[in-house]
Amino acid sequence: MRLSRYVIAYRDVRAGEHVLYDVVADRYVGLDDAGLAAVDRWRDAPPAPGSEGEAAEALAGMGFVVHDDAADAERLRGALAGAARGMAGTAYVTLMPTLACDLSCSYCIQKDHETKGHMRPEVEEAALAWIERALEGSGAGRLVVHYIGGEPLTRKDYVLRTARRLAARCRAQGRTFSWELTTNGVSLDLPFARALAAVAPGSIKVTIDGDRETHDEVRVFRDGRGSFDRVFLAMAAVARECPEIQVRVGGNFRAGQERSFERLLDRMVSEGLAGRVESVRFKPVVADGGCGAACGAGGADTLVQLGRATVARGLAPRMPGSIDEVVPCELHWERSWVIDPAGLVYKCLAVAGRPELAIGDVRGGALRPDPLTARRPWESCGDCPFVPVCLGGCLGGRAATGAEPGTVMCQRPAFEARFLEQVTGRYLEEFHPEDAASDVPPPAAIDHAA
Repeated sequence: MRLSRYVIAYRDVRAGEHVLYDVVADRYVGLDDAGLAAVDRWRDAPPAPGSEGEAAEALAGMGFVVHDDAADAERLRGALAGAARGMAGTAYVTLMPTLACDLSCSYCIQKDHETKGHMRPEVEEAALAWIERALEGSGAGRLVVHYIGGEPLTRKDYVLRTARRLAARCRAQGRTFSWELTTNGVSLDLPFARALAAVAPGSIKVTIDGDRETHDEVRVFRDGRGSFDRVFLAMAAVARECPEIQVRVGGNFRAGQERSFERLLDRMVSEGLAGRVESVRFKPVVADGGCGAACGAGGADTLVQLGRATVARGLAPRMPGSIDEVVPCELHWERSWVIDPAGLVYKCLAVAGRPELAIGDVRGGALRPDPLTARRPWESCGDCPFVPVCLGGCLGGRAATGAEPGTVMCQRPAFEARFLEQVTGRYLEEFHPEDAASDVPPPAAIDHAA
């Protein structure tokens, strides 16, 4: 009997008090010195009869300790099955009407698609018919369509037309429909937002990369002009005038840009947007297979700093980046697909437009296994306890930067720091609120089960 491979022991969270955290079930338990020593001893000898045996039985029942590798393999199979279910009762389709974009952002992998890549009418019809068949076959009671590009608002007609058709089909079948739209904001306006909101509930995410100076260095028109004023004003207008739409603000930072993003937050507050946006979430620019290439070791610290600044200004109810959000992405969901402008079907948006990584075509034919996951790359991750929630990291993003499909993008160091802070913080807040503000143990205090 031993600790599960997916359980982390945080030693001395308080003097003589230790925490076991189960990544699979997202729960923790506290042990004293004798309890932790007993768990360590069970590797070589069975639990002593009496109270120790009862404790072992209780910990095994909760999944903190296992009898053998087969038990851990079963725990991982359960986690994979949970990931495959995705959003409860929901089919999730990412629909790309175009690869074209009216900006030429310096870090964007799609910046070269200026005028090509629109979905043709016959492909549009085939795509809608495919979605309708997939929805019926999935048994889902809800359809969510995420419009993205390229820039989807270069095809406003497409977005409105397809949303209306799919919403009507869902209503006729007793299903619900909602939409999401990710945009650079350049072509966002109130008439369009109101027209789309009239179709069904939905959300609009607008990308703003810091204050005017920083944003206008990277998010530029084809002629080099900055886009900040146009984008910010459009976002603010929708947030104020369309309360039925969830407005989300995203942004991509590089090392040293913390103050620029804090100035953006100040501008949002001064414009009266506190309480009018559903979320504000910034992330590092991804380059060469991971955020470390662009942000160095400060990437995680910047995320925490900007998250705290967002909450302090009343622009978000809680810190973004919670460990509760570390879950397998849509790539692993059974009822999730991406359709590119050519009508090819993928499991991951990051590789859309690369036919060799497609799993099918909306015009017919069976879907093939996804090349990103077919070889189960997470099985190469050894004893990493985060495998059940990570499953190899951003496999699509790794392939998009030139790596062989199915190559792991390891985020273990970032996870270790993030889980250490939040798990121990939650434990102290629940059981020792008087100590909750104290410093947590250093990363060296993490003890991974072998």
